[in-house]
Amino acid sequence: MRRLAIAALAGPLALARGAPAKAGLLVFLIILLTAITQIGGLVLWFCVPVCVWLNNRLGDRGPALRGSACLGLLASAYLGASVATIPLASAFGRAPLDCGLTGAATYEPRTIWTCLLNRHYVTLPARQALQKVSAELYADFKGPWVTYLDAGFPFFDWFPMFPHISHGDGRRIDLALVHMGDAATPSPIGYWGFVQPRPGDPQPCSGREGWLRWNMAWLQPLLPEIELDVRRTAALLGALAQDREVRRILIEPHLQRRLGVDHPGIRFQGCRAARHDDHIHVEFEAN
Repeated sequence: MRRLAIAALAGPLALARGAPAKAGLLVFLIILLTAITQIGGLVLWFCVPVCVWLNNRLGDRGPALRGSACLGLLASAYLGASVATIPLASAFGRAPLDCGLTGAATYEPRTIWTCLLNRHYVTLPARQALQKVSAELYADFKGPWVTYLDAGFPFFDWFPMFPHISHGDGRRIDLALVHMGDAATPSPIGYWGFVQPRPGDPQPCSGREGWLRWNMAWLQPLLPEIELDVRRTAALLGALAQDREVRRILIEPHLQRRLGVDHPGIRFQGCRAARHDDHIHVEFEAN
């Protein structure tokens, strides 16, 4: 037991002598999972020595069985850690957004992966504000069509959340634009299905785009053409702008003009940040 505990603390470093290539790959995966999920890298770190022990116990029963056992262990440990994260996050002032599993919420994620990756945590005031706005719009338009794309991690204000410049403090939520009928966003993750500017629309970044301002020109022909629901998107933008808990909203100038919503809290994010004509970035007050 003592040897296993020491191995758990060593994690992939225990493989460094005997299999440096495997150790390097595991370190890369730990960094990647930490960047994407915050807790996934730590889970993998402690699962490595258990997987080594399982492989030794299974012996010559086949690589498929040994691999399946390790993947099952990792998935179970990650899901268990994700469940344990919910009460632990409250100590850091974070609460999870609804994942839309019960059908009772007035908002939902664009994809369940946002919740599985633990990217759906916000401050309690931010969650309450989103619940309030979405409930009002639910009553007005008869349906849960307010959709979030990305929010924040459960722990620490300083922890970066790739690929966002901000989103580290739990006070920021990206909401999807609303499209006609019951259609979802053009992109399966909500991002990169841009509403393109029309002739004569303001384009302040024309000719001077930053490295995060991805146009994804190669992707656009592959996405279905779904018409923007101007009425409901404008209602969402207006309701957010009027809410006292909302500090500011970031959106492209041409999209704001098309929606016809004018408010001092609605701003342009600048040319160094990502495009904001595929989603609405909402920043809530710090309480």
